Amino acid sequence: MSSTVMTPPQFLAGFDEAAFDACASGEASFICTRREKAFNDYGMIPNPTSRDEEYRRTDPMLFRMGRYARMPTIATGRLQKTRRWDEAFDVVVSITDHRLGLSEDLPAGVTVCSLNDAATSHPELMEGYFMGAASPEEGRKFLELNNAFWNAGLFIHVARGVVLEKGILIHYDVEAEHAALLPRLLVIGEEQSQFSIIEDYQSSHETPFLCCSAREFYAHAGAQVKLVTLQEWGPSVVHIAEDWARVDRDAMVDLVSLSLGGKTSKMTVGCTVCEPQANAYLGGLYFANDKQHFDQKTLQLHAAPDTFSKMLYKGAAKDKGYSVYQGIIQATHGSIGVDAYQTNNNLILDKGARADSLPGLIINADELACSHGATMGNLDPEQLHYLRTRGIDEVEARKILVLGFFEEVVQRVPHAPIQERLHDMIERKLGDTDE
Repeated sequence: MSSTVMTPPQFLAGFDEAAFDACASGEASFICTRREKAFNDYGMIPNPTSRDEEYRRTDPMLFRMGRYARMPTIATGRLQKTRRWDEAFDVVVSITDHRLGLSEDLPAGVTVCSLNDAATSHPELMEGYFMGAASPEEGRKFLELNNAFWNAGLFIHVARGVVLEKGILIHYDVEAEHAALLPRLLVIGEEQSQFSIIEDYQSSHETPFLCCSAREFYAHAGAQVKLVTLQEWGPSVVHIAEDWARVDRDAMVDLVSLSLGGKTSKMTVGCTVCEPQANAYLGGLYFANDKQHFDQKTLQLHAAPDTFSKMLYKGAAKDKGYSVYQGIIQATHGSIGVDAYQTNNNLILDKGARADSLPGLIINADELACSHGATMGNLDPEQLHYLRTRGIDEVEARKILVLGFFEEVVQRVPHAPIQERLHDMIERKLGDTDE
């Protein structure tokens, strides 16, 4: 006679049954049902440890989960004040400790609302897409944590053929100490739509808190969707993110992650190009200094023939900063004609800094072109010498070369004021670059 041994659920500190019971108060039944399933899945996934391959270089103990308490679900209201860059966008969203503020006048064919409101106003879309097929990987602990506990949910839908000239801006501005912000974003771009989304994360210099976000994107035939995430949290913040996109025939997604702030960051970005002529671009810029720890993982999944993807991540490290890049190009059976590239370049600007790069391929198809490469090293001494011979001092010459190194990624940001902000932040991080 045999008996079944039940494995008890595994919860991360601060995110257990008691915390979950406070999540679903007053929400639509559909939302509650999805939360409950996610919570059960979350409990069945083992807690990550430094023995897991994905976390060998980023010990989950760095996240210090027990320090943070989930903030209540953030109420929706009107946009209350103007912030930087607002005038340059078609739609503005502001998320703070207490309010999810929305622009009042939306362009025709564009829906921007809370996930709870979308469950009522667009139930068919929520049923079909929310916590849907965007992520092809199962068993992702922090994705399921967000699925269960999210407290700032945003729904964006752009109708067929709609083109947003200036795009959508989302501000995140958090001041609550030892709080956990868990943003959730669902984006659906219908056929032939074109739009960009800029996310700007900022906080005060001293406020310690956790941000654990999840985003899912669906780009239908011929759509063009760009997301730029500028993470400039204060130096005491832990940032964990799961971004997943699904791309249909002739569509394109461009996901650009700019990691400059915070103390510890664990970013995961994945795209599934699932129909012929689908295109995915992944871009990243990260600069770890003053003992910052940045970890990036990417997945370019080709699940159909004649698909294209290109990934370019560029990073720098100094002052005992540490960066990790892990990436996979995967082509499934029958995915002939795939064209995929993966490039990771790193600058190590002093002896105390470190960068690890682990690009890889999983190929189960023939007649394709998939390649990857990684570089790391200090600035080119010949280029430094050239600038010095033109009367430029050592510090300024090094700044010029570092800014030039990052410029290929910076130029993928579609708004000049944000490009200027990136330049300023990189220069501030460089400081005195003498070794």
